[in-house]
Amino acid sequence: MIARWRVADALSGLRLVLIPALWWAAVLGNGPVVGVGLLTAGATDFLDGYVARRLDQASATGARLDSLADNLLLISAAAWLELLHPEILRDNAWLIAATSGIYLASLAAGLIKFHQLVNLRLHSSKVAGGLLYSFAVITLISGGYEPPLLWVAAAAFMVSSAEASIAQLLLSTVDPTIGSIFLARRRRHERKAIQAIGSARKHRSQAPHPAKVVGSNASATSSAPTSAAPKANEIRP
Repeated sequence: MIARWRVADALSGLRLVLIPALWWAAVLGNGPVVGVGLLTAGATDFLDGYVARRLDQASATGARLDSLADNLLLISAAAWLELLHPEILRDNAWLIAATSGIYLASLAAGLIKFHQLVNLRLHSSKVAGGLLYSFAVITLISGGYEPPLLWVAAAAFMVSSAEASIAQLLLSTVDPTIGSIFLARRRRHERKAIQAIGSARKHRSQAPHPAKVVGSNASATSSAPTSAAPKANEIRP
């Protein structure tokens, strides 16, 4: 079991190891190498979650490692794009500023409330992450960016960051399997209904039952001792 767990953690750690190597490639101006590295990092992001779910051994430590790798890689990817393609920020300053602000607010919400980087594994985050990865990889490998893809990826990322902020404000504990705040709300109602049913059953089982009266239908004479009356043939004239 320990060896299996190390496989999932090693995949998350591989993303951390890739970051300084990709920084070096970005400084040297080698965009295609950075793009391939991002593609590899995306594959490890999928595989570490799959391995953890497959073995049913998800843990708080693994979730924190995965969240740290994801956030560092995301921030680094934004910096690499700015370094290699400064025209993206120049042409879309307001869009990037709004996206970054909402994202940083979601990080701050988790740090303030839970004192850690929170990875809720939202469905919207997966969609946004896939779009951002696609935009970054295509831009770095091709050497040019497509504005429509940037706008779609930024919009999806703002939605997922806003949902993460709301979820962290509503949740009392970190739930990496939440999926969506709407699903979490429905599950909470279902749990309350189940608890109410269980409480009602427990109350009925503990309620006092009316005592049964033994022999209540018996006649009064049935319990009286039988008299020793003389039989007819014993009567003397």
